[in-house]
Amino acid sequence: MEFGLRYLIISIVLIGGMSSVKAKEVNTSIVDGLGRPVSNVQVNIYWLKTITDDDVREISLARLRSDKNGQIKGSYDESAAPHDEHIFYGISKKGYEEYSSSNYKSQYVVKRKYNPFNLKNIIKLSGEKQIIHLRELLAGDYPDSLQNEPLEELVFSEEKKLRPALRSLINDPHVGLAVINLLSLIGAPEDLRLIVNNAPQPNDGVLGSRWAYHVVTALIEPSSDQEWAFLRESVLNKYKDRWVESGAIQTLMLIGTPVSRQILVEAALNNKNRTKDIQQAINYIDSKPESIADLNLIKAGEKIGNTLYAGRWRKNSKPRFNKNKDKALIDCEFILGRDRINYTATFHKIAGVWQLHGVRETWQTLMAYEKSESL
Repeated sequence: MEFGLRYLIISIVLIGGMSSVKAKEVNTSIVDGLGRPVSNVQVNIYWLKTITDDDVREISLARLRSDKNGQIKGSYDESAAPHDEHIFYGISKKGYEEYSSSNYKSQYVVKRKYNPFNLKNIIKLSGEKQIIHLRELLAGDYPDSLQNEPLEELVFSEEKKLRPALRSLINDPHVGLAVINLLSLIGAPEDLRLIVNNAPQPNDGVLGSRWAYHVVTALIEPSSDQEWAFLRESVLNKYKDRWVESGAIQTLMLIGTPVSRQILVEAALNNKNRTKDIQQAINYIDSKPESIADLNLIKAGEKIGNTLYAGRWRKNSKPRFNKNKDKALIDCEFILGRDRINYTATFHKIAGVWQLHGVRETWQTLMAYEKSESL
């Protein structure tokens, strides 16, 4: 009788303890930038516990690993974390980018890490082999921390060797948008024509159509009906992105022809949110400004710095050239309030004259207050 009572009490305790556990099932998968499954990826499920303002610790709830098919299955005790705390999923594997997400997803993407040495080796290749390896790199992670050798600058320097491979990847579902960004920075008219003829459809997602900003800011020399239509649709907000609108207004202003002016006039009637910017562009065209093209690259850079409505032009960087020395990038720095804004202009040397082939905003930082301002 005593044994039976003790067994009953233990059973009640165990059942009561089990009922407090709230198991959360995890069933997800891990793929790389090309959609292929990745094995042996660790997923650390945790919440953040604040001890002091300077001491915040990860409290692990479960550690799971992907199998050979990239699948992850398991569970964790959801009740082990306070109900008002976010649950994080930390994704990590050696040789791949590491990150955490507060959103549970049915699939996570991890990108293989690459560096300048990898690209320099790809440049030495040719044909299909170069295309394959370049596609792998563009689907991977090339950290922004590599400021001394950013990917865009390296590709621009070696554009003659890489452009054929890049052009072949424009329609690739995984790396096509990265290719569009790179080719637009180089600014070859034939590449832009190819991009416009194969342009993706507008995307309502966050930054889903930002690729169009890179294209529209490089369409300085539209020569086909499709290119003019792309500019017109961009300024009329087809892509639902204010950056794209702004880039189209800027480009139509810089083109400065009767056709570009007419598109701006139409846009002023149909895009009321941009009336002021559009009128400013029309006024610029009507002032009949001097050409930005110049025999001297430095002077051409100064002209674009003085032309853009981006704030107070402060200075330009030294030009960075491609290997053939017939294309160049110049950074123009502007101050607008407490914002420091950088635009990168692309120039091509044609018949001895440096001509503008695109100008885009590339970064923006908030400057600290001066001591006198903070008092």
